[in-house]
Amino acid sequence: MSGGVEREIKLSADGGYLLPDLNDLTAGVVEDSGPEPQESTYWDSDSLELVRQGYGLRHRRRLDRSGDPGVWTLKTPGRMDADRMVRGEHELRAEGTAPPAELLALIPEAVDPVALHPVAVLSATRRVLTLGRAASGEKGAGTVEVMDDTVEVTAPGGGPVVDRFRELEVEMQDGADDLADRVAARLRKAGAGPPESTSKYRRALQALGLQV
Repeated sequence: MSGGVEREIKLSADGGYLLPDLNDLTAGVVEDSGPEPQESTYWDSDSLELVRQGYGLRHRRRLDRSGDPGVWTLKTPGRMDADRMVRGEHELRAEGTAPPAELLALIPEAVDPVALHPVAVLSATRRVLTLGRAASGEKGAGTVEVMDDTVEVTAPGGGPVVDRFRELEVEMQDGADDLADRVAARLRKAGAGPPESTSKYRRALQALGLQV
């Protein structure tokens, strides 16, 4: 199991938004993943006690990788630091049939692990732009990832799509705050919305008519 702190700036964008050229913002190259289809299933109790306490538990799998079990992620309560959402994040690669015991050991004692079940499914096409040393094969400070997600929300087990939206995430690693700020400013100049704190999961719950 791996763990760390996630620092990101969330921006909204409409369906016709075009990502601007970011090559001049970094000394390294900009690596483009191309479209990556993925599916994220979020787990909670009937009363949504996990999200009410600031936690998020999901299993995400790439739809274009056969045999890949996917990754479980537990996000812990976060805070806003200026435009940034800062949260703890723990990940474990495993099949999506049941949450791993290692992650369940980190949820609040008031939440019964047996009560957890899928509550929302987010199907997304993700494009990732990596700026800085990681993209050029070097290691060290100055790495920023821009994640461009086009998302569809459904209830577990299938059914109609209840919401579609697009979101940009500017995630900084190894202290690359200055580069992240310049990237976010460029995205906003190209027409992206202001920074926001609402997670995809909370947005999906609202679309499904579930009150948090």
